[in-house]
Amino acid sequence: MAKKTVLHLISSARENASYSKGLSSAIVEKLHSRHEIDRVIERDLTKEFPPFLDGNLIGAFYKDPRSLNEAERRLLTYADSVVKDVSDADLLVLGTPMHNFGMSALLKAWIDQLVRFGVTYVYDENWNRKGQLNGKKIYLAIASGGNLPKDCEFISGHVNAVFNAYVGTTEVHTFRVEGTAMPGFQADYQKIVEEL
Repeated sequence: MAKKTVLHLISSARENASYSKGLSSAIVEKLHSRHEIDRVIERDLTKEFPPFLDGNLIGAFYKDPRSLNEAERRLLTYADSVVKDVSDADLLVLGTPMHNFGMSALLKAWIDQLVRFGVTYVYDENWNRKGQLNGKKIYLAIASGGNLPKDCEFISGHVNAVFNAYVGTTEVHTFRVEGTAMPGFQADYQKIVEEL
């Protein structure tokens, strides 16, 4: 079996106390144990914050990449590094805490840096959108303080929709560690990922 590269994204500020980091790391370890990956690119978004969108950045994102000027190319340095990481990876392991039913602001900002007209998606002659980074697989690790009804969780649907619409055909597999705010909670990551 050909070995693969995994991009491991950490987006919780709780460092080693983070349940989403614990779960995403357990996924990476499971992939290693099955000899499916031979390279891990780890990015901790709490150590290097993705830039938030502003008017100049949005303008550069929606411009034909061939017509960018030097100042716009400099603005896109971080975004280019995100695209390269995703391009180089076969698998993505995205860890996020649930904040107010949604993903962390850092993961959302990272996704906003990834999606680029003319780079991750284009339009054909009939104005059908076509993703350019196809065939990725995402393992999404979500940690939440409570046990929430599934209709109150908007992270996995968001990730699935954005990647498949604006990046390329992507499989998204979601793993959850729930109830982390309960007294005496102990995470059993191995049990959560046993079906991986």
